[in-house]
Amino acid sequence: MRITTRTAATVARPAAALITGVNRSVGMTPHGLTLAGWHRLGPVGKDGLTTSFDDFRGHLDVLEEWGANILPLNDAVARLEAGTLPDRAVALTFDDGYASVAEHAWPELKKRGMPATLFAVSGYLDPSKTFPWDRHRDDRETVRLMDPRALCDVADDGLDIGSHTVSHRWLRHLAPAEVAAELVISREELEGLLQRPVLSFAYPMGGWTRRIRDQVDRAGYRIAITVDRARNRRGQHPLSLRRWFAFDRASDFRMQLDGGFSWLRPVETFKRRNGPGF
Repeated sequence: MRITTRTAATVARPAAALITGVNRSVGMTPHGLTLAGWHRLGPVGKDGLTTSFDDFRGHLDVLEEWGANILPLNDAVARLEAGTLPDRAVALTFDDGYASVAEHAWPELKKRGMPATLFAVSGYLDPSKTFPWDRHRDDRETVRLMDPRALCDVADDGLDIGSHTVSHRWLRHLAPAEVAAELVISREELEGLLQRPVLSFAYPMGGWTRRIRDQVDRAGYRIAITVDRARNRRGQHPLSLRRWFAFDRASDFRMQLDGGFSWLRPVETFKRRNGPGF
């Protein structure tokens, strides 16, 4: 992370704390619902997707020290809508379906009693496949994907599973019929595999519009998550919930929990306007 970004977050942090204090003084749940995300564990590179196991454990330590109330995603969203969230409510998520989540992240979470949701790409449940952004990498272990059996095993072990489309394409560049296919087929494939309802969804790379959100609704999802950085307050649309992905340093992760990086949202939205670069 650039020093200027970290410095700006440090400056913004007291303002976020002040807003939290005001909300608490008037009886509002001060922190709303925080959705935190990761992709995979492995040797840290410059891809922005990989978190080392030590850093991941550091993040979980911070959550415990911060006093986070970590809730299952479905329960958290229901309580957000009902206005019954506990203070410092957090839900944990993973995108894509990398094998390291099943083999390393989930056992650590389970040991600590922390629920989480994995958003799986139904057309990439195959270790012989590689996502387009990973094809230049030599460390095949880091980019290895789950197979259907591994997904079923972690689901049976308590990891919640949502959909992340069939092929992880940028939905904003697709025709409505193509978007519908990505939404409906992925849900059908995952439900057929897991033999349980799949009602949550994560927009690939955060690519959503109100039109796409309406299609997500028609496809039968009840929760959908963006990458628009901020906490979720009561009244936030359940099909465009906000979420941030964890930075590596434990100190940065703590600043994320405190709202120090929320000012990045319009910057990140501007950068995503044309979609991914692969």
